[in-house]
Amino acid sequence: MKLKYFLILIIGLAFLNVSCTNRKYQTEKQPAPDTSENPVVKHQSQTAKTPKNSQSMQAAEKPKYEYPDDNGIGPIKEVKLGPINKSLVEKGEKIFDTKCVACHKLDSRLVGPPLRNITKKNTPEFIMNYLLNTVDMQKKDPIMKKLVEEYKIVMPDQQLTKDDAREILEYFRSVEK
Repeated sequence: MKLKYFLILIIGLAFLNVSCTNRKYQTEKQPAPDTSENPVVKHQSQTAKTPKNSQSMQAAEKPKYEYPDDNGIGPIKEVKLGPINKSLVEKGEKIFDTKCVACHKLDSRLVGPPLRNITKKNTPEFIMNYLLNTVDMQKKDPIMKKLVEEYKIVMPDQQLTKDDAREILEYFRSVEK
């Protein structure tokens, strides 16, 4: 019985990653911004320019996610990210190794999708809400509903705490490429 729940968990995490990496229902790409009129936009070939106000600076520093308007369904409304916290990374890696590796690898598909760079695709709030509210999100969130439909399996609730979810998020951030 425990094996059944474990496999369901692994597949659920796979859904989370696949929803970010293998999207046939992906939104159209946005055209590249016109940097001639926007001094905040930076390209590798340009040097950073000072924004005209702090609001512009916040918009420039905010990462672009594949699904920026979906923060999931759950208790997490805002996540403040700073530099990678090594203590949280170590704890998150232990949780990942205990609860996730049976179905997930970072760079290749196992039962579930690879999870490296998940933090570039989904907002931190989405990731934490999914880890904390797995069952409800798979039933109600459009991204997760499509994954469940595609994979015909759900991830079980792992009974994670907010601290656990934050630690896993930090681990995912630390393994980004």
